[in-house]
Amino acid sequence: MDINELKFLLDKYHLAPNKIRGQNFLVSDEVLDDAISVAGLNKQDLVLEVGPGLGALTQRLLEAVGQVVAFEVDKNFKKPLDKLAAVSKNLEIIWQDILSLSERDWQSILLKNKKQDYKIIANIPYYLTGKFIQKFIFFRDKPQIMLLMLQKEVAERIVVYDSKQSLLSLSVGFYAKSKIIRVVNKNNFYPEPKVDSALINIYDIHNWSYAVDEKKTWQLIKRGFAYKRKKLFNNLLTDASFSREKLSLAFLKAGLDPNIRAEKLSQENWLKLAEILL
Repeated sequence: MDINELKFLLDKYHLAPNKIRGQNFLVSDEVLDDAISVAGLNKQDLVLEVGPGLGALTQRLLEAVGQVVAFEVDKNFKKPLDKLAAVSKNLEIIWQDILSLSERDWQSILLKNKKQDYKIIANIPYYLTGKFIQKFIFFRDKPQIMLLMLQKEVAERIVVYDSKQSLLSLSVGFYAKSKIIRVVNKNNFYPEPKVDSALINIYDIHNWSYAVDEKKTWQLIKRGFAYKRKKLFNNLLTDASFSREKLSLAFLKAGLDPNIRAEKLSQENWLKLAEILL
C-alpha cells in the first residue's frame, strides 16, 4: 500500500491517524515483502497480528498462511476490517487490547484453531513494545518468532548493540535470539514519526533452560533495576535477606565491581550472581 492508496482509504472511511494510539501507517511494499520473506510463512501457519488498522499487512498474511488472528482496539477500523473478514475465511478479528489478553484466553484461541505453534507479525505502537514482547516471551505457549516493527533505538537495545542491558533486552536474551532485519526510515510511514524504525526478528524462542530458579532470578534482576540511578549493590540491599556482608562476598565471587550498575551486567553475570545468592 502506497501513500496514495492509504490516503484514499482514510478518506473513504472518514478516518485519521490517532496520535494518542501511536498510529503511523507503513506505506512501503518493500518492507512488507521483507517481513513476509523473513517469517518463512506457509499455509499451515497461524499468525497473530496486532493493530491491523486498514489491513495492508493483513491482506498479505491472508495470502500466505492458513489463519490470521488479528487484535485491534480501535473500532474506527471496523468497516474496512469487517469487509476484509467477510471475504476471508482465514481471518478472525478480535476487538480487544492485546495487553488485556490472558494466557488462558490465548490457549483457548490456539485450541480452537487446533494449533500449538504460532508466529507473531506486527507493526505495534512504540508505547506497547516492552510490555507486549515480555507478555509473549513469558507465556507458556511461546511464539515461534516475533517479527516486529519497533522504534530503531529500542530494537538496537534489544540486540544490545551498545553495552547497556535493560529488563527488555534481558527478557529477550534469556529466552531467544534477536536480529535487526533492516532499518526503516521514518519517511516510510504516514504520518511521518519523529524517529526511524527497525524490523526486528526475535526467534529460536524457548523456555527457561538455566540451572538457577527462574522466578527467583527474575526477582533478583528486577530488584537490581529498581532504581536506575542507584548502584546495583545498593538496589540489592533493599532485600532484607541480603546483608551487606553477604552481598560483598557474592560480588567478590562473581567478579563484580561493587560500584557497578545493573545495566552493565551480562546474562552470564546475572546467572552467576543468582547462583551465589539464591
